[in-house]
Amino acid sequence: MRILSKKEIREIERIVLDSYGVEISLSNFAVLITGKENKIWLATKEIFEIDLNELRIQAIGLYFGRIDKGKLRLSIEGAQMVGEKAKKNVCEIDDVKSFLSGFDVKPSKVINCEEGAFVIVKNNNDILGIAKYENGLLKNVLPKSRRIAIR
Repeated sequence: MRILSKKEIREIERIVLDSYGVEISLSNFAVLITGKENKIWLATKEIFEIDLNELRIQAIGLYFGRIDKGKLRLSIEGAQMVGEKAKKNVCEIDDVKSFLSGFDVKPSKVINCEEGAFVIVKNNNDILGIAKYENGLLKNVLPKSRRIAIR
């Protein structure tokens, strides 16, 4: 993991603005990124008060999302941070159970969605996560570990 510079943090903020129409500030956080996976993590700045040289650390803080082919793919928690004020790439669904079980679903309402973009998935005021919007369908990208079993 490496700590991002202010310039790199501003670039992530710009990507969030371009992708979701929301101005966010990550300046209150220590923003870190992993090497090959481009996973973005947010931690409090107090993390620098700890001597990390003696520790074997795989992750620090909250997983915000990752850069995937120049696009930001938010985590569920990242979507919840951004989604409340998002004005772009937002879809509402009625079939929550199918979405949370990992199935692709058809949105009931689409708000400024771009074809092939990662969109925030909502049900009323609940932010459920992220999906990829393709051909009028929400392609589920929910991790298997976060899915529910249908009974």
